[in-house]
Amino acid sequence: MGKITNEMVHTAYEVGKKINQNKISRMDGMKILTDLGMNNSSANYYIYNYIYFITGELFTGTINSYATDYYLQKILEEKGNEGLETALLSLSQHLDYYEVKSNASVKKRREIYDKYFELIENSIAEPIYADEVDSNETYSEGKTKQVLVNSYERNPIARKKCIEHFGLNCQVCDFSFEEKFGTLGKGFIHVHHKIDLATVGKEYSVNPITDLIPVCPNCHSMLHKKRPVAYTISELKQVLRESTNGNNGYSK
Repeated sequence: MGKITNEMVHTAYEVGKKINQNKISRMDGMKILTDLGMNNSSANYYIYNYIYFITGELFTGTINSYATDYYLQKILEEKGNEGLETALLSLSQHLDYYEVKSNASVKKRREIYDKYFELIENSIAEPIYADEVDSNETYSEGKTKQVLVNSYERNPIARKKCIEHFGLNCQVCDFSFEEKFGTLGKGFIHVHHKIDLATVGKEYSVNPITDLIPVCPNCHSMLHKKRPVAYTISELKQVLRESTNGNNGYSK
């Protein structure tokens, strides 16, 4: 593969944008980039990575660090913080995918992710789990238990987009932390990943609206009382209705 120049990166960004806006065809866009010296494979990656950044989807083909930084900066300039959030959701999924698939570090691109995440992190509430280990604390004899949480539930941008759509009330029992605890509970809720991880492939891309749903910690725990596949939201609602009506049994 030949060297990807900055000029190629700038042109690829504009080409990807025009294709996404249906102003030019993919074939015409590919020709523009290959005429500059990109091979077909690279041209395809650099075009579609722009589109994935815009939609928040996982991408599996890599672009270089300069392009990653440039695309994020341009999206921030053109689409503001909301556009940047979507692009970072895409990038975070790519980084997780790449590290698992290749068992390799993506340090430079993670640094770029962190740089842009700092610009929006004040608008994103981090989830809190009661039994989570603080990595900054030292415990006697090194006896700590690491709590592993579904990464889709912990992704701060996916959580934010899910909560923006559904609100902060539990979608099973309708509990509101802010109503119960006032300012202490403001913005707090867990997010449940509805899809069984065993059923999704390595190239699965999370959709914060269809795949995630806000639930209180109690209902979140109850959803996972059924194994290996958790209860659905509607099933747990039925359990709650039967319990409220004096029937504590539940059968499927």
